[in-house]
Amino acid sequence: MSKYDVFELVTHLRKCPEIYLEPSFFLKLEGLNSVALICDTYRIVCNDFLKTEFKIPSDYTLAHLEDDHWRAIHISIWLLSHPNFINNSAIEDKLYNFWFEELSEASLYVKFKEWISEDERAEEMVRLLLKWCEITPNGENRDEAADKLSSLSSADRHKVLQESYHAHERIMKIKREMAEKKAREAANTYGRE
Repeated sequence: MSKYDVFELVTHLRKCPEIYLEPSFFLKLEGLNSVALICDTYRIVCNDFLKTEFKIPSDYTLAHLEDDHWRAIHISIWLLSHPNFINNSAIEDKLYNFWFEELSEASLYVKFKEWISEDERAEEMVRLLLKWCEITPNGENRDEAADKLSSLSSADRHKVLQESYHAHERIMKIKREMAEKKAREAANTYGRE
């Protein structure tokens, strides 16, 4: 088992048990106790099972997270159960931003099941976690890792599609304006004759 091998981590992620796909108890009474999962993950990552204080948003903030975001957090917790992340206290402080910032944005563009059902989305989650934890994947340098993540990024892809859509809308508007101008000129010419 090599340290932080993307293929190995993607394989692990895609074996995510169904229980991690359940909604949070913040959204559904019989859902997963997401806070307990987060706390346990902090304990496993830092290898301090007596730890009682964790960096977690307020209950009010947690109650307003979207379902896809919660389930993405659950799936990432499964990913963090991989042996590469156990007893790695260097990443503990980085998890909060990954869970509550990065996954918040990514969940706007990725439905939770896609994280495990699609190869590219699974690799995107692995690479996002490694990026936020400041870990370079095995066999890559930082530039290669950043380039590969950029090519997979759902947020970047969405931005490109939006820009393409807006450019198309501008072209169509200009064509309509040109057609209207041509029609007015034709009507003016016809009216003078």
